[in-house]
Amino acid sequence: MLFPESFEKVFVTLTAKTQPGSPPPAKIFALKHSPSLPSEAVPRKVLLLLHGFTHNHTAYYETVKELSKAGILEHWDVVIPDLPGYGRSTKIPSVDGSHYEHSKRAIASDCVALIDTIYGASQKFIVAGHDRGARVAYRMAKDFRDRILGLCLIEIIPTKMMFEKMNSSDKHRLTMKAYHWIFLAQPTNVAETLIGASSDFYFSQAVEEWTGPRHREHLDPIAVASWVEQYRNPAVLTGSLEDYRAGASIDLEHDEDDERHGKAAVDCPLLVLHSENFGKLHDVEGIWKPLGTNSVSVKQVGDDQIGHFVHIEAAVEVVSELVSWMNGIIQ
Repeated sequence: MLFPESFEKVFVTLTAKTQPGSPPPAKIFALKHSPSLPSEAVPRKVLLLLHGFTHNHTAYYETVKELSKAGILEHWDVVIPDLPGYGRSTKIPSVDGSHYEHSKRAIASDCVALIDTIYGASQKFIVAGHDRGARVAYRMAKDFRDRILGLCLIEIIPTKMMFEKMNSSDKHRLTMKAYHWIFLAQPTNVAETLIGASSDFYFSQAVEEWTGPRHREHLDPIAVASWVEQYRNPAVLTGSLEDYRAGASIDLEHDEDDERHGKAAVDCPLLVLHSENFGKLHDVEGIWKPLGTNSVSVKQVGDDQIGHFVHIEAAVEVVSELVSWMNGIIQ
């Protein structure tokens, strides 16, 4: 069993949009934990965890294990969804080719709607995300400034900056490492056809390549199987590709609009966690410090044996930093 029995399954169908031609509403699957003895006199403390590419909610199995050891589950609600389009959550792509339905803005709105459905629209919460989930979380903190108490980003720099850094200045080292940003964003049916021919191979290879030497072939096999096997469903494959297509188009438009209007920085406390190898590629502190108007903390976790899946491979250090930071926000 990857998660404690206290985590219950939740299926939420979001409210349908009223505009003519709008696709059906997203349906979100999530795991939700609530303290066994919640106090009505004490406001709920809610943590939302968002996964990244190749993953689904099971990506947080090690994080939850460490949160439990730290006593967080005794006092905090924890919600871990499959992002719309991934796992058991469904999301129909934009019919007009804009990719809006899978934009970080739309997915962030869907995730806030999930919190609204579970707890009510007045519930404030902390959000942490890894990889694509971190991009959703960053957008959420900008679009829902009155709801987000704290933002934790794991192993990312802003989307626009990633594209700008894919150049020959470092002999295309980053371009080669992040080739999938370009490949997965190709027009509809290109990547679907090529990956769909052997999705198990493609995603097994991606998981292995992005895992650091210490944990390679040592991740939980149940979790890995759930990541790889989900892509046998053509809708999940397309959903994840729409995520990247949005990232290369409408997400950039939204981010550039933020920059023009001075809204690129978040107001809430910001914690950025990254691996040693990620720090060799990017000036993580120099990038994120200007993008937070409240307290900004940037921390390296793990050593050079840790890969991209920091929240799994360095879960002890990640949770230690996360819990200390969370407790500084909400006592």
